[in-house]
Amino acid sequence: MKALLLVGSPKGRNSSSFLLGAKLAEGLRRAGATVREELVQPHMRSEEGTRRLLEAVGASDLVVISFPLYVDSLPSPLTRLLELVAGHRSGTPARGIPRVAVAVQGGFPDSRQCDTAVGICRHFADRTGMRWAGALAMGMGGSLERGFRKLPGGGRNILRALDMASESLANGGDVPGEAAELLAT
Repeated sequence: MKALLLVGSPKGRNSSSFLLGAKLAEGLRRAGATVREELVQPHMRSEEGTRRLLEAVGASDLVVISFPLYVDSLPSPLTRLLELVAGHRSGTPARGIPRVAVAVQGGFPDSRQCDTAVGICRHFADRTGMRWAGALAMGMGGSLERGFRKLPGGGRNILRALDMASESLANGGDVPGEAAELLAT
């Protein structure tokens, strides 16, 4: 299985979104998937970079989008990419039906603040003919920037949720409800 991790944080590799996505990618690889990791913002600065992202989405069986919550929504470069993907998919024959899963984190304590952004991503999947594979939403995401080991309990529940999700996604399943609940707490 070919998976694509799109990190939508403008902070790039120094972000909680990258850490969440990288842990999911690590679990996908352990389960046998080939994973390509891409930062959205640098690619969106050029036509060539945007074209490469569109091709990567088209060549993937699973697209995992990891991003921070920005005023109950997605960062604008990621929103623009999703708009371009929707236009691209409507004008070209699909290679198959890729699945879409998201990992979103926000600074608010309650993960339900992420519900609108998750809904936007689910709508994107529906409108582009992709299969929705679920979401992981987390509150207090900024705490991840210190690293998992500096979190209470060494981030054990977060890591367990990410492992469960990556195992299921790698095997063609969806994000398990138990994983989503565990990350939300």
